[in-house]
Amino acid sequence: MNPIPVAILGATGYAGEVSVRILLNHPGFKIVHAGSDRVAGQPLAQVVPAFAGETDLILAPDTVDAIRASGAQAVILAKKSVEVTKVVPALLAAGLKLVDIGAEFRLRDPAAYLTWHKEDHHCPELLAEAVYGLSETHTAAIRAARVVGNPGCYATSILLPLIPLMRAGLLEPQAPLVAVGYSGVSGAGKKFAEGNNNLFYAMDGNLHAYKPVGHQHTGEVDQELSAAAASPVHLSFIPHLAPLTRGIHTTLTATLRTGVTLTQVVDTWHSSYKGRPFIRIRPGPQQVEVSNVAGTNFADFGAAIDGRTLIISSAIDNLVKGASGQAVQNLNLMFGYPEETGLLHRGL
Repeated sequence: MNPIPVAILGATGYAGEVSVRILLNHPGFKIVHAGSDRVAGQPLAQVVPAFAGETDLILAPDTVDAIRASGAQAVILAKKSVEVTKVVPALLAAGLKLVDIGAEFRLRDPAAYLTWHKEDHHCPELLAEAVYGLSETHTAAIRAARVVGNPGCYATSILLPLIPLMRAGLLEPQAPLVAVGYSGVSGAGKKFAEGNNNLFYAMDGNLHAYKPVGHQHTGEVDQELSAAAASPVHLSFIPHLAPLTRGIHTTLTATLRTGVTLTQVVDTWHSSYKGRPFIRIRPGPQQVEVSNVAGTNFADFGAAIDGRTLIISSAIDNLVKGASGQAVQNLNLMFGYPEETGLLHRGL
């Protein structure tokens, strides 16, 4: 195949690094722009020594002119908010297709964006067009999209097991719905975040909750679950920071409709995800472990029932299926490649 030229904005951040790692070994894409405004002009392998001997890419500024000059036909946006929305309209006008790993194009309503992110969106006219990039549930729309908003990492771990059950009417949509999630410290990015207390010194041998009310991923989860249930749904979400480098483990509790069995739950998952290479349904919650998905694009989940309470455990790698791997999975769909292309090896 003739590789399609791709630009990666924010190539030196965690999500950017993993995007580079995947695309360096992808047969259908070629990196033509590795972006960094901070260290433009320096070799990527000098700034990120892990790439020494693997690439001679020179970091370039993430400007519209530099991206267009590279010949890119697709862009992975691995940068934060305003820096992303500054360049998106011009790139779309030039005919490029975009996948945003950040939060800019997950919510369809500008008012919801303001509620969850505490600022106005800088190109709200694109929100109605952008496709929520949960690869396994919005596949057809992603294939036809110009702009895809990658789901949040926690949101991916929550929505993949819940959406098929909501669509099938197996859950009581108005009953309490709770997710308790645990993320590795790479989920907070490379910079110290005082609110997360994500220094190694603070996290070694430690575990703590943060943002138990109002975490930004709650907005997109409610949006997608409400669409699946065809009625308003709210999920209470309590995230935790765990002493791990990478990985997410989420435990969900929901109320089954009267008479629904565990067999129906598992059968619904199997029928919904038949032929989807990255969904692995485990025998039960105790078989769902972060170490099984680390460095991969797989999502593992399993369930048990306590009366009418459904207990689900879900695990993904926050940097792969929760970020860069799903972004490449979406690019594969947008450009007509099998969705697993370049994503089936461990150590991404």
